[in-house]
Amino acid sequence: MEWTIIMNNKRPRLEEVAYAHVLKSIKENRLKMGDFVSQQDLAQELNMSRTPIRAAITKLSGEGYIRMLPYHGAFVAFYKEQSVEGRVRE
Repeated sequence: MEWTIIMNNKRPRLEEVAYAHVLKSIKENRLKMGDFVSQQDLAQELNMSRTPIRAAITKLSGEGYIRMLPYHGAFVAFYKEQSVEGRVRE
């Protein structure tokens, strides 16, 4: 019986929290195309270790939101809505 209660009150994994935070930052244009994504800054901001941050960045990289460059770090990649806004302003 206790096990069922624990399973129903499941909190999101830290990786999921980090993923949602970074994706929201990209979509709300707080992180713009070409911006460096600092694992250390995100870890301090979200009060968690870099491990879930790294996992979230890897997942976002696989989805095309972030580009990872070896020995340089992670950067926000091309995002459709950002490119449309840029063309409208020009």
